[in-house]
This record gives sequence, C-alpha cells and structure tokens, in this order.
Amino acid sequence: MKGDRIMDAIKEGPKTAEEISKATGLGVAEVRRYLLRFAEQGKVESVEKEGKILWRIKEESEEERKFRYTG
Repeated sequence: MKGDRIMDAIKEGPKTAEEISKATGLGVAEVRRYLLRFAEQGKVESVEKEGKILWRIKEESEEERKFRYTG
C-alpha cells in the first residue's frame, strides 16, 4: 500500500516530501496528499528546519497517553 511505503520512509527519520518521493517512487504531489491526510489523522507532523519542511512520525504527548481509549 502506498501509505505504508510513505510511513516506512518516515520511520527512518524526518524527511522532506521530495525525499519521501524518491524513497518510495511516488510522485511528490501524491506524497503530499498522503502526508496531509496522515497529519489530519494525527499520525505525522511537520517541522521546519533550515528553511525546509520535514515530516516525521508524530510522538504521542503525555496528555494523549492519559486520555487514550483502551477499549
């Protein structure tokens, strides 16, 4: 699945959309669409470093851990 390939690329460390595109073989626009969807779902977050936008796996905060539904 394309989304899995993107998440696997980010697990190696923060990357730009262009770097994720190269790592996965997907187009940059498609990678960005997935990243925005994942950000809305709380799976990834973007950070700015040296003028570039990097994407990384979102770390769960202490607040989120406390209120996580464990069913």
